[in-house]
Amino acid sequence: MRLHKTYRHNNATGFTLLEVLVVIGIMTMLGGFALIVSMDVYRGFAFRIERDMLVSVLYKARNQSMSNVCLGAGCTDGSPHGVYVSTGQYVIFQGTSYATRDTAVDEVIVASNAAASIAPHSLSEVVFTQLSGIASPVGTIGLIDTAGHVSTTTINSEGQISWSN
Repeated sequence: MRLHKTYRHNNATGFTLLEVLVVIGIMTMLGGFALIVSMDVYRGFAFRIERDMLVSVLYKARNQSMSNVCLGAGCTDGSPHGVYVSTGQYVIFQGTSYATRDTAVDEVIVASNAAASIAPHSLSEVVFTQLSGIASPVGTIGLIDTAGHVSTTTINSEGQISWSN
């Protein structure tokens, strides 16, 4: 007489709890890394937008001066235009200086990146001469932000505007 052993085969398929926990852990680490990288990319993008805004404001003031634009009711002849730069805003003004400008025609542009600020020793005011666009004073405007991004915008004596980073 033979004794037969019966073996039962467990055909259930699936993942063990340990396997699921390992996969969840790996996915969490990858997600955290992606979040950190994407936030840095976003901060860099926002900083470049701020730099481009500053450059655009400078070009607009220069173009208004070169076109001899005269804004406001009391203006009969062309006028120089300039830019006053401060943390949080840029002001395009009409006149020979920010202090003696016609405040009625100021164009205030609010900075889009609140984290960006003006670097120490930067120009705070640039005025472009009528018709020629010659800048006074000449120098640089530096932007910095809390993430360590730095950009320098240079205005030379001929009114040429260039920037780095």
